[in-house]
Amino acid sequence: MKNIFLSAIVATATLASCSTVSSILQNTFPYTATVLVTAGSPANVQLSNISVAQSINQITGSGANVKDIRVTNATVSVDSNSSMGMFSSVKIYISNGGSNETLAASRESIPDNVGSSLSLDVNSSQKFDQVMKAGNVQAKMVYVLKKSPTSDVSVKTSIGFNSVPVN
Repeated sequence: MKNIFLSAIVATATLASCSTVSSILQNTFPYTATVLVTAGSPANVQLSNISVAQSINQITGSGANVKDIRVTNATVSVDSNSSMGMFSSVKIYISNGGSNETLAASRESIPDNVGSSLSLDVNSSQKFDQVMKAGNVQAKMVYVLKKSPTSDVSVKTSIGFNSVPVN
């Protein structure tokens, strides 16, 4: 009888931990996308670029195991020869390929001497369950430049998500 009881406890703990581990694996690595700001892009005008990325189902195959997906951190970076100070503002939207874009993170009034990486203010109150479990996830970067770049600049966006396991 003790063996059956112990086996039931071990099986329950294993099943519960699988969902938790799946949640951790799905949402502890950054969700990255890269966009290109081309040389000669106009300054003081709102511009945007879209980068297609993968959904949680495509990345791990187990999006049904998590819920309440929220942004926990977001950064934007350029190569070491450039500076994020070239931007006046940056906003990152996540969508499922349709017109329903949701603001994930943003930063206004970026200082000139900020360096090559910039942490953004996250929209932590918004849930991204439907978008991140969809098949066609897109990251859209909306930005305003302070001055026109003289060469192409590759911009990497990195967004960290957090979720809770489905019971």
